[in-house]
Amino acid sequence: MSNNNYYGGDHRQQQQHGQYDNVPPTQYLGNGGHGHGRDPHENDPYGEGAYDDYDRPDSFDVSYYTREAEDNDNIYMAGTSGHGAGGHHDDGPSLLSPDGPMPQGPMMGDLPPRRRRNGRNRDSDIDSVSDGAYSMRSSLVRTPASHASNDIDIFGAYRNTAAPGLADDGRYASYAPSTESLIHMLENKKAYRPTGSVTSFSRSASWVSNGNGGLLEFQNADAFLNADAPYPAWSDPNQIPLSKEEIEDIFRELATKLGFQQDNMRNMYDAMMTMLDSRASRMSPTMALLMLHADYIGGDHANYRRWFFSAQLDHDTPPVREHIDPKQQHELLGEESTDPRKDTPAAFVEKWRAQMNALSQYERARQVALWMLIWGEAGNLRYTAELLCFLFKVADDYVKSPTAQQRVEPAPEGEYLCNIICPLYNFLRDEGYEIVNGKYLKRERDHAKTIGYDDINELFWTPEGLRCIKFDDKTLLMDAAPHERWSRMKDVNWEKSFTKTYKERRTMWHFMTNFSRVWVMHITVYWYYIIYVANFIYDPFFEMHDVQSTVGKDKGVIPDLPNQDVKRYTLMAAGGALAPFICLVGAIAEMFFVPVNKHNQRALWLRLLLFVLILAADIAPSFWAWGQGNDPNYDWSSVDYSAIYQKKAPAKLDSPDSSKVSLWKAARAVSIVQFIYSVLFTIFLTLMPPSLIFKPRKKNRNSRGLINRTFAGNFPPLKIAARSISLSLWGAIFLCKYVESYFFLALSFKDPFRWLYQFHQDGSLCSERFIGSKLCENQNYITLAFMLMLDLLLFFLDTYLWYVVWNTIFSVARSFYLGISIWTPWRNVFSRLPKRIYAKILATADMEVKYKPKVLCSQIWNAVVISMYREHLLSVDHVQKLLYQQVTSDEDGKRTLKPPAFFVSQDDAAFNQEFYPSHSEAERRISFFAQSLSSVLPEPVPVENMPTFTVFTPHYSEKILMSLREIIRESDQYTRVTVLEYLKALHADEWDNFVKDTKILAEENSSNFGQASAYGQALAQDADKTESKMKTDDLPFYTIGFKSAAPEFTLRTRIWASLRSQTLYRTISGFMNYSKAIKLLYRVENPEMVHLFGGNGSERLEQELERMARRKFKFVVAMQRYLKFNKDEREASDFLLRTYPDLQISYLEEVPSVEEGGLPRIYSCLIDGHSEIGPDGRRKPYYRIQLPGNPILGDGKSDNQNHSIIFTRGEYLQLIDANQDNYLEECVKIRNILGEFEEYNPPTVSPYSPAAEPQPTPVAIVGAREFIFSENVGILGDVAAGKEATFGTLTQRIMAEIGARLHYGHPDFVNFVFMTTRGGISKAQKGLHLNEDIYAGMNSFTRGGRIKHTEYFQCGKGRDLGFCSTLNFITKIGTGMGEQMLSREYYWLGTQLPLDRFLTFYYAHPGFHINNIMIMMSVQLFMICIMFIGAMNITVVTCEGDVDMTNPNYAQYLSPDGCFLIKPLGDWINRTTLAILLVLLIAFLPLFLQMLTEQGFARAISRLGKQFLSLSPLYEVQVTQVYFNSLMTNMAYGGARYIGTGRGFATSRLSFSTLFSRFSDSSIYFGIRLMTLLTFFSAAYWKWPVIYFWISIAAMLVTPFLYNPHQFVMTDFILDYRDWLRWLGAGNSSANTNSWISHCRLTRIRITGYKRKRLGDRTPTTGFISRAHKANIFFTEILLPIFMALIMLVSYMFIHSVSNVTEANGNDSDLNSTLIRAIIISVAPIVVNLAITIAFFFVSIGLGPCCSMCMPQFGKVIAGIVHGIAVIIYIAMFFLLWILEDWALTPTIMGMVCQVFVQRAIFAVLQHLMLSREFGEDETNVAWWTGRWYGKGMGGWAFTLTMREWLCKIIECSVFSADVFTGHLILFFLSLFTLVPWIDKWHSAMLFWLRPSRQIRPPIYSLKQRKQRRRSAILYGILFIIMFVIFLAIIIAPQVAKPSINLPSTLEQYLNGRF
Repeated sequence: MSNNNYYGGDHRQQQQHGQYDNVPPTQYLGNGGHGHGRDPHENDPYGEGAYDDYDRPDSFDVSYYTREAEDNDNIYMAGTSGHGAGGHHDDGPSLLSPDGPMPQGPMMGDLPPRRRRNGRNRDSDIDSVSDGAYSMRSSLVRTPASHASNDIDIFGAYRNTAAPGLADDGRYASYAPSTESLIHMLENKKAYRPTGSVTSFSRSASWVSNGNGGLLEFQNADAFLNADAPYPAWSDPNQIPLSKEEIEDIFRELATKLGFQQDNMRNMYDAMMTMLDSRASRMSPTMALLMLHADYIGGDHANYRRWFFSAQLDHDTPPVREHIDPKQQHELLGEESTDPRKDTPAAFVEKWRAQMNALSQYERARQVALWMLIWGEAGNLRYTAELLCFLFKVADDYVKSPTAQQRVEPAPEGEYLCNIICPLYNFLRDEGYEIVNGKYLKRERDHAKTIGYDDINELFWTPEGLRCIKFDDKTLLMDAAPHERWSRMKDVNWEKSFTKTYKERRTMWHFMTNFSRVWVMHITVYWYYIIYVANFIYDPFFEMHDVQSTVGKDKGVIPDLPNQDVKRYTLMAAGGALAPFICLVGAIAEMFFVPVNKHNQRALWLRLLLFVLILAADIAPSFWAWGQGNDPNYDWSSVDYSAIYQKKAPAKLDSPDSSKVSLWKAARAVSIVQFIYSVLFTIFLTLMPPSLIFKPRKKNRNSRGLINRTFAGNFPPLKIAARSISLSLWGAIFLCKYVESYFFLALSFKDPFRWLYQFHQDGSLCSERFIGSKLCENQNYITLAFMLMLDLLLFFLDTYLWYVVWNTIFSVARSFYLGISIWTPWRNVFSRLPKRIYAKILATADMEVKYKPKVLCSQIWNAVVISMYREHLLSVDHVQKLLYQQVTSDEDGKRTLKPPAFFVSQDDAAFNQEFYPSHSEAERRISFFAQSLSSVLPEPVPVENMPTFTVFTPHYSEKILMSLREIIRESDQYTRVTVLEYLKALHADEWDNFVKDTKILAEENSSNFGQASAYGQALAQDADKTESKMKTDDLPFYTIGFKSAAPEFTLRTRIWASLRSQTLYRTISGFMNYSKAIKLLYRVENPEMVHLFGGNGSERLEQELERMARRKFKFVVAMQRYLKFNKDEREASDFLLRTYPDLQISYLEEVPSVEEGGLPRIYSCLIDGHSEIGPDGRRKPYYRIQLPGNPILGDGKSDNQNHSIIFTRGEYLQLIDANQDNYLEECVKIRNILGEFEEYNPPTVSPYSPAAEPQPTPVAIVGAREFIFSENVGILGDVAAGKEATFGTLTQRIMAEIGARLHYGHPDFVNFVFMTTRGGISKAQKGLHLNEDIYAGMNSFTRGGRIKHTEYFQCGKGRDLGFCSTLNFITKIGTGMGEQMLSREYYWLGTQLPLDRFLTFYYAHPGFHINNIMIMMSVQLFMICIMFIGAMNITVVTCEGDVDMTNPNYAQYLSPDGCFLIKPLGDWINRTTLAILLVLLIAFLPLFLQMLTEQGFARAISRLGKQFLSLSPLYEVQVTQVYFNSLMTNMAYGGARYIGTGRGFATSRLSFSTLFSRFSDSSIYFGIRLMTLLTFFSAAYWKWPVIYFWISIAAMLVTPFLYNPHQFVMTDFILDYRDWLRWLGAGNSSANTNSWISHCRLTRIRITGYKRKRLGDRTPTTGFISRAHKANIFFTEILLPIFMALIMLVSYMFIHSVSNVTEANGNDSDLNSTLIRAIIISVAPIVVNLAITIAFFFVSIGLGPCCSMCMPQFGKVIAGIVHGIAVIIYIAMFFLLWILEDWALTPTIMGMVCQVFVQRAIFAVLQHLMLSREFGEDETNVAWWTGRWYGKGMGGWAFTLTMREWLCKIIECSVFSADVFTGHLILFFLSLFTLVPWIDKWHSAMLFWLRPSRQIRPPIYSLKQRKQRRRSAILYGILFIIMFVIFLAIIIAPQVAKPSINLPSTLEQYLNGRF
């Protein structure tokens, strides 16, 4: 027994537990530690003690580190034996016992390496199979003659002849009817339609003969019989370079010498052996080890080799020198060598290959094992790839040293973790967290001051960085001998060693640095255009150049005019100076991001100098040339520069001054050269990446630069064809853009530009008291400046429009090229489908074909059809029409195989049969399967040769399996439908199939098996007779899916609903189809194997299929909360493990510290369905690996993946989210998509051999399409699905081709070795890496990995379905993009990529979000422009008549003199409105073309039409605004965090208050401000096109309510109003999170943050929010509101500038001051609120404590009085202003606009600069209104908090008034829709796309509830009507009556500023 002691303990444990009781089925490894019997909720590492989960507060309880230990076992690193992880294995036996239960044997010999055909030559179906075998017109085909005596039993694989104990892997587990019912119905072909599910027979998903005879010839039977070793391809002792035992000894030796944990050693041993087995299955074992070593350590693309070269460790490491010719040692690698040419990459490669080639196989295996052991126990340091390289180098030096070889005593287990990893982890943790009041809180450090993973990693990139690693005594680690460094690592002072390598400052200056080329190629070109068009600036005679002009000349005559080339060219050339100026600003900003030191400052300073020189040389000539610009050949004395036009041409001089003429000619030559110079340097600065300017050109290596190109600029090269496509794409985009923008934006802007430039207002007619006439005289220039800024923004937006258009065109064109469009000539995808299955799915090149191809294809096709039938997508009728079936031939009576008519019917209009429900999921899946096979697929390898891969899914709190309560009960009082009812309405046919299936199961359960079969047959025969009776008896089935409450029936309903929701069960059951696909393909391609193991259904065959599936496919779910699950979650997870025993779950376990006050220990554990269940009911983990601490240091998901990735196996990972799905027909393509990694053809020689060919750039990531299965649940689901589909398919298709695709998480496949040696599959710094997946893509891209995209493979994906959840997702993306803007990856990509690749990256990623910013900025600028235009229209005298400026003689028709021509400005408004409309509507083009390409014109129009009828353009406006708000808010405040969006069905009606509070900051406030400006313009100068802006701005206000289910039900609407009024007044007597004051406080907290060092231990429910940094918010949150307020004041003052002069002249008095009036109107309410709040403060503090005892709502009453007075004050101020304006509505509106913006500026200053931090929860607010300041834990802060709260209350009064007005305005508007008949049905049809007959029922209320609702509705309905009438009266009555009210003269004088 001692030889088989796998547990590391004594033999008594083997007696207690069986020898292999707790051994994973494919690994046969011992248990690393049993679970501990305790409550899983105790000592939870994720309760209050979490650093941060996905959406938990930024704090955790100190009990995480102070809980007392419940166990006294010393698990951490005790040296005692036992079953814990700390049990030490001194002389332990082999990990793999030679006499284990699995006999050893060879695996089918050794496959010789061969070159596989690439997929491009496989598209010709004729190459692989004859046409005769696939004649679809021939309905019958005989089985092979060699098997004539044996009929093919097409149902043989589904007979239940196997052992009953075999586990089922179907989606309905064992809760489904038997297969006999299906077989009888299919064979008898009756009309009864029971549908089943994927049940027990689905494990045998193929249709092969059971081979009862002995006719099958099989040459290598032993290969199958002996292939049950754990690693079959590594079992032949004659071929393997090292035995498993030798590799095991390597692991043991390394663990003994370096102190690795035993479970880590066992885990990594299995991982390495699995990798070797996977590779050795398609190449020789020796080559497998060589290639694995090359990928990890020494290959051309190994990250370790690149690091070794970059860090110049060959200058440091003696072992390298040992393999170098001694004569060259000093010359080549000596540090004192002075010839840099010897230190070149070529010299390094030559010596490195020699060294690697000299390694023995043992040394190679040892190095790979050492790397994997270091990586496996590194915890969070796995994100730092080069740090791991350094640890490997140090460890390798130590292991090879005599010191380690002579060491006898083993290192203690855990020494590596304790001495190496923990100090580094603690440093990382302390950088992000600090202890405050006994709790770990996130530090108030932004990223620029936090040393993160990337900063740590970059220390190890260079030799200079390595020499920064120092000890406490400041000596250096690198000065120690190489073999001594490992032991001294524990003494390193990491705090002194690490520094920031890139400062992620929260500023928009990143835009200038990273994207300077975008600004150059737009701003400079726009300057060229505008100056060229605006010739009136420098040519006063420009109109005389027009032949038709009669101004100063006769019509048809062009007089001799001065030459203006000098001024034209020099002015245009001066604009070229913008290019170096922009680059200069970007370079200066770069100095704030990149720490400037002696190693990189030279390049930066040289670049700055270059930009300054270019700038000076560009602009300096203009100062001289402009002065010489007037043509000296003409008399300029008669020119009137102030006139609109010149009345006569200048006279030409007879004898001009020759010196002046010479100077003028010189100036013209200089200006032309200057212009050419500016154009050339503009092109240069556009094409040249900034970081490559002054890049070292030498071939030798040095790290002195701003960017280390080895790790940050090693982009994969593009092929010539791909580069040509890239250049063509951007050539087409900018060609169209520059041409169109010139005519539409520049040339069309000439008239308004010209008029505003030339118009001059008479200063004597307008004035302001304190400013004078300067304002009104320059108002035209102010307006022109804003119009130019808007035109420039549209110039930028125009590029994005053309990008979308041309990107879509190129992508559609590529779809034609790939053959995936339905418009391609080879449309007959269905008739060719069987042929393509054989040619592209099956590994036919490696098969000995003994059946005709049709027989093999029938097995694949039938399995696919049956899988859909089992998922209730097809009925039996459909299945009968789709299956291959055996029939008796009429010729000779033999059994023949008949193909379904489906294959030819799709291309023959004569067929009129339904093979599947129209527009169903089955139709979609079959159609895509057929279309996908028409594209090019890599050739598959046989199943036994395919690589092993793992599906990897992180899980936090996503729904696992829906409970019965969730399915059949409404979720809350606002829900009008149950989930089951809603799903039945969405999937009516599938529910009908499910019910019929359930009835069969019910009958089977009530009888024995034979009776069940007879029942199914009889029922099918007598279906018509029993139909009427069944309808009445089956009501429970059709209602809830079951008639009996037995678990097997209720669970079926739960599964049916879960498979149509976004659940983890759907994901796991879908991706477990990989296992079925592997077994299916293995069976089909190896008929001899089927015969050998006893035919279909035999237990031996099933075991062999299971063995192969387990060997090739793993599924790991990272359930970090597994031990924290509640009862339902535990039951669901147990059900998963019972249903899918091979499913592996990793989780975190916390063990309290054995030392009091010590840190608890966190373990990463792995279990599966085979794990032994302990006495406490918990499964015992196979591996239990201690971590250095809590791994959740980031936002959660990436850390969850990181701690679990060590349990994945194989060469590739597929990264899947917990809301995805997969299908059998897609899973059978797994070998094809893994072939995209281009590793199926192993090299023929060693990669280290001199004869080795250069290895191609590795493929790091292979992307796949996603089908959004939630697209049919209504408008929001469809819009979200459309966006995902267009970005995930149409955009990725072309991006991958031109080398710009990144990684977006799911469902990408990744190269395991490539990604894990370069930092992992994501990044995890908290906040910064919120969108964690894309960083892995950027990381692999900058490190040389190729990223591909496939069109033929797709997975299902769920998306958010409700308005709030979709916008939560958008907020998460927007804030995550704000963090990306700060990242070093954007800096690397933006400053290094060549122009075409840079533009592709920019417009596909940050450019999309910057485009959204520009859209909303353009809307704001447009509102400002039309405000100024409207102000000028009502202020100055406008010209009479319709004067057209395109007429060169227009000036003659201007009347009266000095009038203002408004028409060109009106035309400009029309064009600009159209431009902004096009920019927003262009978002629908990609979806339309995508649908047109793949589904046809009818469906494209139908889908787009439904979206427009559902008002989706309004939703797009809201989405754009949320993107804009989230990005800008994050750039100012930070705080990006994971937002749990919630992916349930959005059938609940949300209250008005909930939606108002959620969207007030993001869109409602912004919309109401714009609406006030639009109201003013509409009153001042109405233009029809602005209706679009009315709709768009209204969308920002009402869209959240428009997409709220049942929003317009009258009763609910009125009750909503009641609840909103209550919400406004709640939270003032006692704390209430659902209240207006709580919403107001949370809005303020993002500015002020929380007090951290407060009395008491209470933690705010929102978590501790950091205070916003003033430097970050100063511009956007303080200066910008002040600037906007000044703009409004300018407009208001200009409106009154003329009337001020008129009044002063008429009354013979002083001028009025409109500025003073606006300030008084704005400040007066604040002053009144100040007085009222302090007065009622004394009332509350005096009466509150006593009155609260008898009046619990005292605080609410006081607050209501104060807030009511504040509202009245604002109404009074409105009337006061109206009176001052003499009842003129337009200037009154402008005055109120001023009030809004001035108060916003005042409050921005007060809140951002004067408010201190928030104190806890609502204590101070409640204390203010109730007067009870005691007992709140304020202590000495009470006085200062009182002053702070007073300031808050002043602000809150104004905000409250604004919310009351805004809320009522929205409610008044929405109430109009409640009057529309049947509005709820129409509204529900719009939201859910359900016909009225299938819509959601109204809720059922009791009689008491109905009375209460009716009473409340009547009462509050009357109140609502009264408020509506008052609102209308306030607006209409004064306008109609216009009463004469005279204010007191003194008051009027003060209000008008006449003091």
